[in-house]
Amino acid sequence: MKRHLLRASLALLVILVAGEVRAESSVWVLTSPTSTVYLAGSFHILRSSDYPLPPEFDAAYQRSARIVFEVSPAEMEKPEVQARLARMAVYDDGRTLQQHLTPLAYGQVEAFCRERGYPLTQFQSLRPWMLAMTLMILEMQRLGLQPMPGVDEFFDSKARQDGKGIEGLETVDEQIEFMTLLDKGMDDEVVIQTVAELQQLNTKLAAFVNAWRTGDEQGLEKLLLQELKEYPRLYRVLIVERNQRWLKRIEGYLTQPTRVMVIVGAAHLAGGDGLLEGLRKHGYTVSKLKIGQ
Repeated sequence: MKRHLLRASLALLVILVAGEVRAESSVWVLTSPTSTVYLAGSFHILRSSDYPLPPEFDAAYQRSARIVFEVSPAEMEKPEVQARLARMAVYDDGRTLQQHLTPLAYGQVEAFCRERGYPLTQFQSLRPWMLAMTLMILEMQRLGLQPMPGVDEFFDSKARQDGKGIEGLETVDEQIEFMTLLDKGMDDEVVIQTVAELQQLNTKLAAFVNAWRTGDEQGLEKLLLQELKEYPRLYRVLIVERNQRWLKRIEGYLTQPTRVMVIVGAAHLAGGDGLLEGLRKHGYTVSKLKIGQ
């Protein structure tokens, strides 16, 4: 009897002490005969309370020789690239944001900025994707959120310090081409979708972060993709087409004799068009990374 009680006590102790083994996170693992790829979901709006990251992130990082991002941060930080992006971020035809948007889209962003007290008149030269980034920063400040490094920025800094290989799923030119596509007939969609997202940021932020921390695929799909799908062209350009390109490159890593950690926005992982489901359809076994495995 005592022996059974001792075994039960030891089993309980193992569960309590090694609880991290059973923890959930947005880190998945897939293997091939030659390689292992860790696929980690990034969340770009993190608070100080969201650190430290779940331990699975560090485990994947420590085991990997190369760290792959959506685009190489070092390449994006080059002065000539930053200058190029700065030129792209504003209209160069002498017209204003209001003149480029339909009355419906402009009316929505105007009402949002008026309610928040944001100076829309100072943003008239910005293209919609740059306006979206600007409003996101302002909204975070309004809510008292201190912007913290996202998962990608955190591991980019760490990889540079540790001398690990760093590369991107997209080149700088591909990233710039992607931004250019957003200006081709999707100006209104970018603005309307951004306003809708920011109006819900305060009430949904905790749910966003929780779904990301636990790797809740259904939660991520509902919170990050459900409303975006109401804008089919924007969803296709932002998610579907990029995922299709990235899927081929991730499969390429599985043919190489090295371990790789791939870090992408969590929205790219979930749903029927997500990277996880795409890899499963291609015959790969994709499972959550567990500490101790």
